[in-house]
Amino acid sequence: MNKLIEDLIEKGMGRLMDESRDEMAQADEIYLNDHKDEDDLEKRYASLNLTREQRIIINDYIACASTVNHRFADISYMCGVKHAVGMLASLGLIKGIEAES
Repeated sequence: MNKLIEDLIEKGMGRLMDESRDEMAQADEIYLNDHKDEDDLEKRYASLNLTREQRIIINDYIACASTVNHRFADISYMCGVKHAVGMLASLGLIKGIEAES
């Protein structure tokens, strides 16, 4: 089944994943409120009187946290695809794929 997921990614699943996730995010009130809060906090952060070294450390931390969260979202999405395919295979609705135990 992992081979199936790898094939899906190779065939453009990443683009589809990003598009569908972005579409759902833009319709989610909690996400939109959090995004607005993030923008407001970014402006407040930019106005802080920090040294160059402090700003570099904070920027690196923010970038790392963002990358980790984005990757976790991708993994979660692919895990959902894997489970959905596995369930359909175990029900016999998809042929030629072994359901994982």
